[in-house]
Amino acid sequence: MDLQKARDWADLLLKSISVLALILGGGWAYYQFSITDTTASNIQLFVSTEYQPYSDDSRLLLIHVKPENIGKVSVEPGKDGFVVIVRSIAPNAGPGVLDLEKMPEVYKVNLMERFPKGYELEPGVKYDEVLALVVPKGSMYAIKATLDLGDDTEMDHTVVARTE
Repeated sequence: MDLQKARDWADLLLKSISVLALILGGGWAYYQFSITDTTASNIQLFVSTEYQPYSDDSRLLLIHVKPENIGKVSVEPGKDGFVVIVRSIAPNAGPGVLDLEKMPEVYKVNLMERFPKGYELEPGVKYDEVLALVVPKGSMYAIKATLDLGDDTEMDHTVVARTE
Protein backbone atom coordinates (compact mmCIF):
# COMPACT_ATOMS: atom_id res chain seq x y z
CA MET A 1 0.00 0.00 0.00
CA ASP A 2 1.40 3.40 -0.87
CA LEU A 3 1.78 6.22 1.61
CA GLN A 4 -0.86 8.52 0.05
CA LYS A 5 -3.53 5.81 0.21
CA ALA A 6 -2.71 5.14 3.90
CA ARG A 7 -3.05 8.88 4.66
CA ASP A 8 -6.43 9.02 2.92
CA TRP A 9 -7.73 6.04 4.92
CA ALA A 10 -6.40 7.48 8.21
CA ASP A 11 -8.00 10.86 7.40
CA LEU A 12 -11.34 9.19 6.62
CA LEU A 13 -11.18 7.16 9.85
CA LEU A 14 -10.38 10.21 12.00
CA LYS A 15 -13.16 12.28 10.43
CA SER A 16 -15.64 9.42 10.92
CA ILE A 17 -14.66 9.06 14.58
CA SER A 18 -15.00 12.83 15.08
CA VAL A 19 -18.50 12.85 13.59
CA LEU A 20 -19.49 9.86 15.75
CA ALA A 21 -18.10 11.59 18.87
CA LEU A 22 -20.12 14.74 18.10
CA ILE A 23 -23.32 12.71 17.65
CA LEU A 24 -22.75 10.76 20.89
CA GLY A 25 -21.86 13.93 22.82
CA GLY A 26 -24.99 15.69 21.56
CA GLY A 27 -27.12 12.67 22.51
CA TRP A 28 -25.62 12.58 26.01
CA ALA A 29 -26.20 16.34 26.49
CA TYR A 30 -29.80 16.02 25.29
CA TYR A 31 -30.38 13.11 27.67
CA GLN A 32 -28.83 14.90 30.67
CA PHE A 33 -30.46 18.29 30.25
CA SER A 34 -33.76 17.55 28.51
CA ILE A 35 -34.83 14.06 29.48
CA THR A 36 -33.45 13.67 33.04
CA ASP A 37 -33.52 17.45 33.68
CA THR A 38 -30.42 17.42 35.88
CA THR A 39 -30.51 21.21 36.18
CA ALA A 40 -33.87 21.16 38.02
CA SER A 41 -34.00 21.38 41.80
CA ASN A 42 -35.16 18.30 43.69
CA ILE A 43 -35.79 19.03 47.35
CA GLN A 44 -37.49 16.88 49.97
CA LEU A 45 -38.69 18.26 53.30
CA PHE A 46 -39.48 16.31 56.46
CA VAL A 47 -40.53 17.42 59.94
CA SER A 48 -40.28 15.22 63.02
CA THR A 49 -40.62 15.85 66.74
CA GLU A 50 -39.55 14.46 70.06
CA TYR A 51 -39.95 15.71 73.60
CA GLN A 52 -38.01 15.51 76.83
CA PRO A 53 -39.13 16.11 80.42
CA TYR A 54 -38.38 19.69 81.43
CA SER A 55 -40.23 20.07 84.72
CA ASP A 56 -43.20 18.45 86.45
CA ASP A 57 -45.74 20.29 84.30
CA SER A 58 -43.76 21.20 81.15
CA ARG A 59 -41.85 19.47 78.36
CA LEU A 60 -39.10 20.44 75.98
CA LEU A 61 -40.50 19.94 72.47
CA LEU A 62 -37.73 19.40 69.93
CA ILE A 63 -38.70 20.02 66.32
CA HIS A 64 -36.43 18.63 63.60
CA VAL A 65 -36.89 20.28 60.21
CA LYS A 66 -34.97 18.25 57.64
CA PRO A 67 -34.59 19.54 54.10
CA GLU A 68 -32.69 17.25 51.75
CA ASN A 69 -31.37 18.11 48.31
CA ILE A 70 -31.54 14.91 46.27
CA GLY A 71 -30.97 16.82 43.02
CA LYS A 72 -27.71 17.68 41.30
CA VAL A 73 -27.77 21.48 41.66
CA SER A 74 -27.49 23.78 44.68
CA VAL A 75 -30.70 25.50 45.79
CA GLU A 76 -31.12 28.76 47.68
CA PRO A 77 -34.51 29.48 49.29
CA GLY A 78 -36.62 32.21 47.72
CA LYS A 79 -37.67 35.52 49.24
CA ASP A 80 -40.23 33.95 51.61
CA GLY A 81 -37.47 31.81 53.13
CA PHE A 82 -37.87 28.79 55.36
CA VAL A 83 -40.76 29.28 57.80
CA VAL A 84 -41.79 27.03 60.69
CA ILE A 85 -45.18 27.62 62.34
CA VAL A 86 -46.31 25.83 65.51
CA ARG A 87 -50.05 25.89 66.14
CA SER A 88 -51.83 24.77 69.30
CA ILE A 89 -54.60 22.20 68.90
CA ALA A 90 -57.37 22.69 71.45
CA PRO A 91 -57.88 19.66 73.72
CA ASN A 92 -61.66 20.09 73.63
CA ALA A 93 -62.09 19.90 69.83
CA GLY A 94 -65.11 17.86 68.84
CA PRO A 95 -65.20 15.01 66.33
CA GLY A 96 -64.71 15.88 62.68
CA VAL A 97 -62.12 17.44 60.45
CA LEU A 98 -59.82 20.05 62.01
CA ASP A 99 -58.59 22.95 59.93
CA LEU A 100 -55.02 23.14 61.21
CA GLU A 101 -54.43 26.47 59.43
CA LYS A 102 -57.08 28.11 61.64
CA MET A 103 -55.56 26.94 64.92
CA PRO A 104 -53.86 29.67 66.99
CA GLU A 105 -50.16 30.22 66.33
CA VAL A 106 -47.89 29.56 69.29
CA TYR A 107 -44.56 30.10 67.58
CA LYS A 108 -43.42 31.28 64.15
CA VAL A 109 -39.88 31.64 62.90
CA ASN A 110 -38.13 32.11 59.57
CA LEU A 111 -35.05 29.91 59.77
CA MET A 112 -33.28 32.20 57.29
CA GLU A 113 -32.82 34.70 60.12
CA ARG A 114 -30.31 32.27 61.64
CA PHE A 115 -28.13 32.46 58.54
CA PRO A 116 -27.21 36.07 57.71
CA LYS A 117 -24.76 34.92 55.01
CA GLY A 118 -27.44 32.86 53.26
CA TYR A 119 -28.66 29.30 53.27
CA GLU A 120 -27.74 27.01 50.42
CA LEU A 121 -28.91 23.43 50.04
CA GLU A 122 -25.98 21.57 48.52
CA PRO A 123 -26.64 18.53 46.28
CA GLY A 124 -26.73 15.21 48.10
CA VAL A 125 -26.85 16.75 51.59
CA LYS A 126 -29.49 16.21 54.27
CA TYR A 127 -29.81 19.03 56.79
CA ASP A 128 -31.35 18.98 60.28
CA GLU A 129 -32.48 22.30 61.72
CA VAL A 130 -33.62 21.95 65.34
CA LEU A 131 -36.04 24.19 67.24
CA ALA A 132 -36.61 23.79 70.98
CA LEU A 133 -39.79 24.98 72.73
CA VAL A 134 -40.87 24.67 76.35
CA VAL A 135 -44.54 23.65 76.27
CA PRO A 136 -47.12 22.47 78.81
CA LYS A 137 -47.33 18.76 79.54
CA GLY A 138 -50.14 16.99 77.65
CA SER A 139 -50.50 19.64 74.94
CA MET A 140 -50.91 18.96 71.22
CA TYR A 141 -49.43 20.91 68.31
CA ALA A 142 -49.52 21.06 64.52
CA ILE A 143 -46.07 21.92 63.19
CA LYS A 144 -45.72 23.08 59.60
CA ALA A 145 -42.47 23.87 57.80
CA THR A 146 -42.62 25.71 54.47
CA LEU A 147 -39.62 26.16 52.19
CA ASP A 148 -39.88 28.74 49.40
CA LEU A 149 -38.00 27.47 46.34
CA GLY A 150 -38.50 30.63 44.30
CA ASP A 151 -40.36 30.91 40.98
CA ASP A 152 -43.70 30.72 42.85
CA THR A 153 -42.98 27.20 44.10
CA GLU A 154 -42.78 26.03 47.66
CA MET A 155 -42.94 22.82 49.56
CA ASP A 156 -44.21 22.08 53.02
CA HIS A 157 -44.63 19.29 55.51
CA THR A 158 -46.92 19.19 58.54
CA VAL A 159 -46.83 16.91 61.57
CA VAL A 160 -48.94 16.68 64.70
CA ALA A 161 -47.20 16.12 68.03
CA ARG A 162 -48.40 15.55 71.56
CA THR A 163 -46.30 15.92 74.70
CA GLU A 164 -47.02 13.47 77.52
